[in-house]
Amino acid sequence: MDLIDELKIFDDNLIKRLDELSRNKLDYWDIRTAIKTGVTVEFTDNKSKELSTYQKESCGIRTFYNGGWGFFSLEDISRKSIELGFEKAIKLAILSESQTNMNYKIKERDPITFKFELETKKDLENVDISEKIELVKNHEDIANQYDSQIKNTHSLYYDSISKNLFLNSFGSKIYQKEPISRLFCVVYAQKNGLIQKSVNSIGGLGGFELHDTKKAKNISFKSAKEAIELLDAKSPKGGKFTIIMDPELTGTFIHEAFGHAVEADHILNKESILEGKIGEKVALEEVTITDDPRIGSGKKNNLPYELFGSYMFDDEGVPSQKTKIIENGILKNYLHSLETASRMNESPNGHGRASSVSSYPQVRMGITVLSPEDWKLEDMIEEIDDGIFCEAFQYGYTDPASGNFQFKCKLSYRIEHGEKTKMMRDVSLSGMTLEILNKITAIGKELDYSDGICGKGGQRVRVCDGGPFVRVKDVTIGGLN
Repeated sequence: MDLIDELKIFDDNLIKRLDELSRNKLDYWDIRTAIKTGVTVEFTDNKSKELSTYQKESCGIRTFYNGGWGFFSLEDISRKSIELGFEKAIKLAILSESQTNMNYKIKERDPITFKFELETKKDLENVDISEKIELVKNHEDIANQYDSQIKNTHSLYYDSISKNLFLNSFGSKIYQKEPISRLFCVVYAQKNGLIQKSVNSIGGLGGFELHDTKKAKNISFKSAKEAIELLDAKSPKGGKFTIIMDPELTGTFIHEAFGHAVEADHILNKESILEGKIGEKVALEEVTITDDPRIGSGKKNNLPYELFGSYMFDDEGVPSQKTKIIENGILKNYLHSLETASRMNESPNGHGRASSVSSYPQVRMGITVLSPEDWKLEDMIEEIDDGIFCEAFQYGYTDPASGNFQFKCKLSYRIEHGEKTKMMRDVSLSGMTLEILNKITAIGKELDYSDGICGKGGQRVRVCDGGPFVRVKDVTIGGLN
């Protein structure tokens, strides 16, 4: 396998040396190394806030012995520092094993040799920073010129190109080149002392062509328009209503309220409402939920880039794959890392992920989606006499252990006598996750995704979630009035 010069140190001689150091001391080891470059362009109120580029080299060494893990990260990628770091990680694994009463083995897997470089039309490294600056300045101009009530704007572009090498004691050697970019636009509007905010973003794996798409070109206009419209919106009265969630809010619910509860580390720690429920009915028969971060989702959705949560292999060298979590209402699978799969006697399914090679892999989602059915949106609205149409997600709270959640929507509309009417703000919805999955009365046919960054255990990883429009009965709604 041909590697870039900075990674050629990881040759057969070094791997042989690591195997010698670990013999009769470890059950398993892996090494992740990344050479990463990136650009950040940030403007506030048409003024430059940050223009920066970087290059970073880092390495994470993980070791395992009989239930004990060791982890050591370093930024000096030389043969000497790698060997010293590896020896320290061995000591940490042995020490960890002596302190645990949870002994188990990592299931051996067939070695994988693979090289993956995502093809792009406009390579990020070939686009001058001046063009990236002009992109951000243009979005700032669009937002600021939309209306005189726009008081503050903030636009952020960042990209990175990560060249990653994964090695493990099973003999795997995986090289991946991942170009990623993302763009944010935040707009604040003010009227009679009232301030409203709208945030929109787009991100994905691929080249600069992402920013030529209609969605990317429109996000500053969309943010400005929403912020202005929210100034005249009214807050709802609290109560129980039939609601319709748009695809973005549907995705947020599936990811935040439900998805974290199927991460197997939460199951093992007895912090999930879904513990012991594999094979049981947990939702309506019409409900099917999958996590599928495989490369190719972009092309499937007629996009010139891959969805933000996509990856070819997870951070433990396991291929990404489609995992059916719920099928026709029945809970089928949890999401696993190498550790959780080994402890639960299951196969890993590609969900061991870390925010960087300097961080320890955890069980994380990739692209989590509620599958569409056949309802048209207009038919869903037409059957509602008094309800609320909820769009997007502003912030919220979820508890996988109890199933309790509370979300605040970015904006919403009243539904009166089968018609979508006036806009509302400060709409919050709350409930219990499994109750909501059993109160669904219609699932739409229009599937869409949103990108985001998910936080867990002090780490943040890129994800996507989505689904269709979904109608739910008897949902508790709160507002300022």
